[in-house]
Amino acid sequence: MTYTFPGYVPGIAVAVAVLAASIGALLLWRRKPLAIALILFGVSALAGGLVAPMLARDRVVLDDEKLEQTTGFWFAPTVKGFRLAEVASIAIGTARDRKNREYEVWIVKRRDGQTREIDPGDLWEMNGQDIIRRLREKGIDVR
Repeated sequence: MTYTFPGYVPGIAVAVAVLAASIGALLLWRRKPLAIALILFGVSALAGGLVAPMLARDRVVLDDEKLEQTTGFWFAPTVKGFRLAEVASIAIGTARDRKNREYEVWIVKRRDGQTREIDPGDLWEMNGQDIIRRLREKGIDVR
């Protein structure tokens, strides 16, 4: 099973990019302050060149071998997850970051006794209940 964001999510970033570029071009055409137009072109480049591709490429794959999430910028993706054959059990809990904000964490206990904490991304969390159900169907203890 492969989970991805719905098409409208990266579409929102594309719409922001087009809107910012259009307003920037309009400001240049009307000879308004160049600084504001350049800021809008920067917003357009960030939304269209970084955010939209990032959201379009994010995916979580759960198959018979692994649970793996690919996320981050298109030029430097982050891959996190685990191989199902190595897992003894999974506990889902919470942790706190440096700013004392609470976030979800998956504590994966491996068959060799090692444990690993995984901070699931937004896409993983959005599909968490389905992922948990499918992991249990594969015989993995998830608490």
